Amino acid sequence: MEMILQPVDKILKLGTGIFEAQGIPQERAKFIAQLLVEASLTGHDSHGVRYYTTYSDRIKEGHIKVGAEPEISQETENTALIDGNWAPGQVTAQYLMEVAVEKARQGMVSAVGAFKCNHIGRIGYYTDWAAKQGVIALMFVNVGHPSVAVHGGLGEFFGTNPLSVAVPTGEAKPFLTDYATSMVASGKVSIAREKHEKIPLHWAKDKDGNPTDDPLAVRDGGWLLPFGSYKGYCLQFVSELLGAVLTGSRTGPDPDRIPPSTNGVLAIAINPEAFVGLEQFRQGADKLFAQAKAVEPEPGSRVLIPGEPEWETKEKRMREGIPIPEETWEDIVKISKELGLDLD
Repeated sequence: MEMILQPVDKILKLGTGIFEAQGIPQERAKFIAQLLVEASLTGHDSHGVRYYTTYSDRIKEGHIKVGAEPEISQETENTALIDGNWAPGQVTAQYLMEVAVEKARQGMVSAVGAFKCNHIGRIGYYTDWAAKQGVIALMFVNVGHPSVAVHGGLGEFFGTNPLSVAVPTGEAKPFLTDYATSMVASGKVSIAREKHEKIPLHWAKDKDGNPTDDPLAVRDGGWLLPFGSYKGYCLQFVSELLGAVLTGSRTGPDPDRIPPSTNGVLAIAINPEAFVGLEQFRQGADKLFAQAKAVEPEPGSRVLIPGEPEWETKEKRMREGIPIPEETWEDIVKISKELGLDLD
């Protein structure tokens, strides 16, 4: 499958136009497009510009309410629960993190959850944003659409249930962990399908419970596996309990599937000033990263800090453009023409 390189500015402008043409205000449309472009820039294509068409379908079907606003339904000095009202998921998630950061600035530690929340995209964006505000951030997210088996079980039960942690740094590159608790994000299987490529045998099983390298088999009754065997399975439960059960969001095994791919979200924000102080924390983090980077690598390997591969990929793609599978690009072109947008 041919990959088509698209300049960052062009794909961002196109995404903004796609969402604006469907009733999302320009500033908000640009924000959503920016987050999808950022995911593609950092190498997380599974959460990137391929969602231009997915979100468009959900807008047409009425699952994403283009004019809705998230709002706090209950709160205390250090906590809040946000009703997303089925607004675009990125809008709800950013609002959630802004509330969490502000409460951590005032009360040192905060916890903020959200329900009735559409797909929020790459969750590392939000924790990284908080870290840039000088706050440590953790995010636990459930995906209310099952695609992953429980450890030792057959069939789909959990969503891919990602979690993320980011911390403030000084001179070092930002520290960021962000990953699904399944072997891979389900979008990576979709990317392989769009590229007409095989997937590794340890990612998934087919409908009969056999290991498969066919991405189509995963869609047609198969399922993904938790990463790290029972360890990933335990973290699946953590994101399900904190992201969904605690916030009143739809769980993976809930038979209700409307709207598709909802997210239950919990963010925890910690102000370093409650402990050693922000500057001392930043200095200590930088020192720890430098010590790790100084470790002699194995032959043919590099010692990397979490987040470093993403920053390197972003620098490369900013120069060269974003690679998009031909099939995905054709879908984006199709929706753009339907909306009357000028591709040039």
